[in-house]
Amino acid sequence: MQIPYHIKVRLQEYYENFDTWPIPDFSDKCPICSGIDCATFLGYYIRIAICPLTGFSVSDLPILRYLCHDKGKARVCDHITFSLLPDELVPFRQLSLDFMVRAIWFKVSRDLSLTGIMDVIEDELNNLGDVADFVNISTMMSWQRMILAALELFTCDLQIMSSEVNMVSKSQYEQLQDTGGLKLFLGILINHQSYNNNLIRGPDAFARDYYRQSGGSKRDAIFLFGRASQHRN
Repeated sequence: MQIPYHIKVRLQEYYENFDTWPIPDFSDKCPICSGIDCATFLGYYIRIAICPLTGFSVSDLPILRYLCHDKGKARVCDHITFSLLPDELVPFRQLSLDFMVRAIWFKVSRDLSLTGIMDVIEDELNNLGDVADFVNISTMMSWQRMILAALELFTCDLQIMSSEVNMVSKSQYEQLQDTGGLKLFLGILINHQSYNNNLIRGPDAFARDYYRQSGGSKRDAIFLFGRASQHRN
Protein backbone atom coordinates (compact mmCIF):
# COMPACT_ATOMS: atom_id res chain seq x y z
CA MET A 1 0.00 0.00 0.00
CA GLN A 2 1.30 3.45 -0.87
CA ILE A 3 0.44 6.64 1.02
CA PRO A 4 1.29 10.21 -0.09
CA TYR A 5 3.91 11.69 2.22
CA HIS A 6 4.19 15.45 2.65
CA ILE A 7 7.89 15.95 3.34
CA LYS A 8 7.61 19.80 3.52
CA VAL A 9 10.94 20.23 1.69
CA ARG A 10 12.25 19.59 -1.80
CA LEU A 11 13.20 16.07 -2.77
CA GLN A 12 16.87 17.03 -2.79
CA GLU A 13 16.77 18.12 0.85
CA TYR A 14 14.89 14.97 1.85
CA TYR A 15 17.51 12.89 0.04
CA GLU A 16 20.55 14.71 1.41
CA ASN A 17 19.28 14.64 5.00
CA PHE A 18 17.80 11.17 5.04
CA ASP A 19 20.35 9.84 7.55
CA THR A 20 18.86 12.16 10.18
CA TRP A 21 15.31 12.21 8.82
CA PRO A 22 12.63 11.88 11.57
CA ILE A 23 10.78 8.59 11.11
CA PRO A 24 6.99 9.07 11.25
CA ASP A 25 5.26 7.12 14.02
CA PHE A 26 2.02 5.28 13.31
CA SER A 27 1.59 3.77 16.77
CA ASP A 28 -1.70 5.64 17.30
CA LYS A 29 -3.30 4.16 14.18
CA CYS A 30 -2.12 1.78 11.50
CA PRO A 31 -3.10 3.04 8.02
CA ILE A 32 -3.94 -0.48 6.87
CA CYS A 33 -5.99 -1.90 9.75
CA SER A 34 -6.46 1.08 12.16
CA GLY A 35 -4.83 -0.90 14.98
CA ILE A 36 -3.04 0.78 17.89
CA ASP A 37 0.66 -0.08 18.33
CA CYS A 38 0.44 -2.15 15.18
CA ALA A 39 2.61 -0.70 12.40
CA THR A 40 6.37 -1.12 12.78
CA PHE A 41 9.10 0.53 10.73
CA LEU A 42 10.80 -1.87 8.29
CA GLY A 43 13.38 0.45 6.79
CA TYR A 44 13.22 1.64 3.21
CA TYR A 45 13.47 0.66 -0.42
CA ILE A 46 14.99 2.82 -3.15
CA ARG A 47 13.63 4.16 -6.45
CA ILE A 48 14.60 6.54 -9.23
CA ALA A 49 13.46 10.15 -8.82
CA ILE A 50 14.02 12.91 -11.37
CA CYS A 51 13.01 16.56 -11.21
CA PRO A 52 14.41 18.43 -14.23
CA LEU A 53 12.96 21.69 -12.90
CA THR A 54 15.35 21.68 -9.94
CA GLY A 55 18.15 19.64 -11.50
CA PHE A 56 17.60 16.75 -9.09
CA SER A 57 18.16 13.19 -10.30
CA VAL A 58 19.04 10.10 -8.25
CA SER A 59 18.68 6.36 -8.66
CA ASP A 60 18.42 5.64 -4.94
CA LEU A 61 15.78 7.87 -3.36
CA PRO A 62 14.77 6.13 -0.10
CA ILE A 63 11.08 5.38 0.48
CA LEU A 64 10.06 4.64 4.07
CA ARG A 65 8.31 1.30 4.57
CA TYR A 66 6.23 -0.19 7.41
CA LEU A 67 4.71 -3.56 8.37
CA CYS A 68 1.11 -4.00 9.55
CA HIS A 69 0.71 -6.70 12.24
CA ASP A 70 -3.06 -6.84 11.70
CA LYS A 71 -4.00 -5.73 15.23
CA GLY A 72 -6.94 -3.62 14.11
CA LYS A 73 -10.40 -4.52 12.84
CA ALA A 74 -10.85 -2.05 10.00
CA ARG A 75 -8.60 -3.13 7.12
CA VAL A 76 -8.76 -0.95 4.01
CA CYS A 77 -6.83 -3.31 1.73
CA ASP A 78 -5.24 -6.77 1.74
CA HIS A 79 -1.63 -5.51 1.81
CA ILE A 80 0.56 -6.18 4.83
CA THR A 81 3.03 -3.34 4.26
CA PHE A 82 2.70 0.34 3.43
CA SER A 83 5.18 2.89 2.15
CA LEU A 84 5.35 6.69 2.20
CA LEU A 85 5.72 8.23 -1.26
CA PRO A 86 6.79 11.91 -1.23
CA ASP A 87 3.92 13.83 -2.77
CA GLU A 88 6.15 15.41 -5.42
CA LEU A 89 6.17 11.97 -7.04
CA VAL A 90 3.64 9.76 -8.81
CA PRO A 91 3.36 6.00 -8.24
CA PHE A 92 5.49 3.99 -10.67
CA ARG A 93 6.83 7.07 -12.51
CA GLN A 94 10.33 8.47 -12.24
CA LEU A 95 9.73 12.15 -13.01
CA SER A 96 8.23 14.71 -10.64
CA LEU A 97 4.54 15.54 -11.02
CA ASP A 98 5.23 19.27 -11.33
CA PHE A 99 7.55 18.74 -14.30
CA MET A 100 5.14 16.43 -16.14
CA VAL A 101 2.21 18.82 -15.67
CA ARG A 102 4.21 21.86 -16.80
CA ALA A 103 5.53 20.02 -19.86
CA ILE A 104 2.00 19.16 -20.99
CA TRP A 105 0.85 22.69 -20.10
CA PHE A 106 3.42 24.15 -22.50
CA LYS A 107 2.34 21.73 -25.22
CA VAL A 108 -1.38 22.49 -24.83
CA SER A 109 -1.23 26.23 -24.12
CA ARG A 110 1.13 26.92 -27.02
CA ASP A 111 -0.54 24.40 -29.33
CA LEU A 112 2.73 22.58 -29.96
CA SER A 113 3.23 19.14 -31.47
CA LEU A 114 4.86 16.35 -29.48
CA THR A 115 8.06 16.95 -31.41
CA GLY A 116 7.86 20.73 -31.06
CA ILE A 117 7.50 20.59 -27.28
CA MET A 118 10.88 18.87 -26.90
CA ASP A 119 12.81 22.07 -27.67
CA VAL A 120 10.65 24.04 -25.24
CA ILE A 121 11.29 21.52 -22.47
CA GLU A 122 15.00 21.68 -23.17
CA ASP A 123 15.06 25.49 -23.05
CA GLU A 124 12.55 26.28 -20.29
CA LEU A 125 12.02 23.30 -17.98
CA ASN A 126 15.26 21.34 -17.94
CA ASN A 127 18.15 21.89 -15.54
CA LEU A 128 19.71 18.47 -16.06
CA GLY A 129 21.62 17.02 -19.01
CA ASP A 130 20.30 15.96 -22.39
CA VAL A 131 16.50 16.05 -22.23
CA ALA A 132 16.37 12.97 -24.48
CA ASP A 133 17.72 10.92 -21.56
CA PHE A 134 14.34 11.07 -19.81
CA VAL A 135 11.78 12.54 -22.26
CA ASN A 136 10.54 11.23 -25.59
CA ILE A 137 7.31 11.30 -27.57
CA SER A 138 6.07 8.10 -25.93
CA THR A 139 6.57 9.44 -22.40
CA MET A 140 4.91 12.73 -23.32
CA MET A 141 1.87 10.85 -24.59
CA SER A 142 1.73 8.81 -21.39
CA TRP A 143 1.86 11.98 -19.25
CA GLN A 144 -1.00 13.50 -21.19
CA ARG A 145 -3.05 10.32 -20.76
CA MET A 146 -2.31 10.37 -17.03
CA ILE A 147 -3.50 13.99 -16.72
CA LEU A 148 -6.62 13.32 -18.79
CA ALA A 149 -7.43 10.37 -16.51
CA ALA A 150 -6.99 12.69 -13.51
CA LEU A 151 -9.29 15.24 -15.12
CA GLU A 152 -11.96 12.60 -15.66
CA LEU A 153 -11.64 11.39 -12.08
CA PHE A 154 -11.77 14.90 -10.68
CA THR A 155 -14.78 16.00 -12.72
CA CYS A 156 -16.66 12.87 -11.65
CA ASP A 157 -16.19 13.95 -8.03
CA LEU A 158 -16.38 17.70 -8.69
CA GLN A 159 -19.87 18.41 -7.37
CA ILE A 160 -19.19 16.80 -3.99
CA MET A 161 -15.62 18.07 -3.68
CA SER A 162 -16.28 21.71 -4.57
CA SER A 163 -19.18 21.92 -2.14
CA GLU A 164 -16.79 21.23 0.72
CA VAL A 165 -13.41 22.55 -0.39
CA ASN A 166 -12.46 25.53 -2.51
CA MET A 167 -10.29 23.52 -4.90
CA VAL A 168 -11.74 25.37 -7.88
CA SER A 169 -13.57 28.67 -8.28
CA LYS A 170 -17.24 28.84 -9.20
CA SER A 171 -16.46 29.85 -12.78
CA GLN A 172 -13.84 27.11 -13.13
CA TYR A 173 -16.33 24.64 -11.72
CA GLU A 174 -18.89 25.61 -14.35
CA GLN A 175 -16.37 25.55 -17.20
CA LEU A 176 -15.01 22.15 -16.24
CA GLN A 177 -18.55 20.82 -16.10
CA ASP A 178 -19.36 22.30 -19.51
CA THR A 179 -16.15 21.55 -21.37
CA GLY A 180 -13.89 19.32 -19.30
CA GLY A 181 -11.04 21.20 -20.95
CA LEU A 182 -7.51 19.91 -20.51
CA LYS A 183 -6.04 23.41 -20.87
CA LEU A 184 -8.21 24.80 -18.06
CA PHE A 185 -7.42 21.86 -15.79
CA LEU A 186 -3.67 22.26 -16.34
CA GLY A 187 -3.90 25.95 -15.45
CA ILE A 188 -5.81 25.10 -12.28
CA LEU A 189 -3.15 22.58 -11.28
CA ILE A 190 -0.24 24.95 -11.81
CA ASN A 191 -1.85 27.87 -9.96
CA HIS A 192 -3.44 25.92 -7.11
CA GLN A 193 -2.79 26.98 -3.50
CA SER A 194 -3.52 24.40 -0.83
CA TYR A 195 -6.66 25.07 1.15
CA ASN A 196 -4.76 23.80 4.21
CA ASN A 197 -1.54 25.80 3.76
CA ASN A 198 -1.11 28.68 1.30
CA LEU A 199 2.64 28.02 1.12
CA ILE A 200 1.96 24.67 -0.56
CA ARG A 201 1.24 25.30 -4.23
CA GLY A 202 1.04 23.70 -7.64
CA PRO A 203 0.12 20.22 -8.89
CA ASP A 204 1.56 18.52 -5.79
CA ALA A 205 -0.69 20.60 -3.55
CA PHE A 206 -3.73 19.91 -5.71
CA ALA A 207 -3.11 16.16 -5.67
CA ARG A 208 -2.57 16.25 -1.90
CA ASP A 209 -5.79 18.24 -1.30
CA TYR A 210 -7.73 15.81 -3.48
CA TYR A 211 -6.37 12.80 -1.58
CA ARG A 212 -7.19 14.32 1.81
CA GLN A 213 -10.64 15.43 0.73
CA SER A 214 -11.31 11.93 -0.59
CA GLY A 215 -10.70 10.48 2.87
CA GLY A 216 -6.96 9.86 2.82
CA SER A 217 -5.51 6.57 4.02
CA LYS A 218 -8.45 5.85 6.34
CA ARG A 219 -10.59 5.34 3.23
CA ASP A 220 -7.76 4.05 1.06
CA ALA A 221 -8.38 7.02 -1.23
CA ILE A 222 -7.34 6.87 -4.87
CA PHE A 223 -4.37 8.96 -5.96
CA LEU A 224 -5.44 11.65 -8.43
CA PHE A 225 -2.35 10.99 -10.58
CA GLY A 226 -1.19 7.46 -11.25
CA ARG A 227 -2.31 4.35 -9.43
CA ALA A 228 -0.87 3.21 -6.14
CA SER A 229 0.02 -0.45 -5.70
CA GLN A 230 -3.19 -1.23 -3.80
CA HIS A 231 -5.33 0.05 -6.68
CA ARG A 232 -3.58 -1.61 -9.61
CA ASN A 233 -5.54 -4.86 -9.68
